[in-house]
Amino acid sequence: MNPEMISFEVSQDVLAALKIGSVELLHRMRLLTAIAYFQEKKLSLGKAAELAGMNRLDFMDILSQKGIVIFDYDESDLNTELSGITQLRFDNDDN
Repeated sequence: MNPEMISFEVSQDVLAALKIGSVELLHRMRLLTAIAYFQEKKLSLGKAAELAGMNRLDFMDILSQKGIVIFDYDESDLNTELSGITQLRFDNDDN
């Protein structure tokens, strides 16, 4: 798939106030946009990492550092997962 180019103008005053250059602003905006769309459940973890321009593990690490929940299970999903883990443990004990 062909990538789309998005551009906009930012004044030197804004960059000076942020104390960053345009390249750093680009990276920060990609990351923050990816995080926002991930939290809104508009992008999957993989697609959000792609938007941020990084691999999944690095993106997960940043989410963790920011205290953002990566795996959002409701109680039913969590109980199902825990039951599966318990069953695996018992199956392995039998061997």
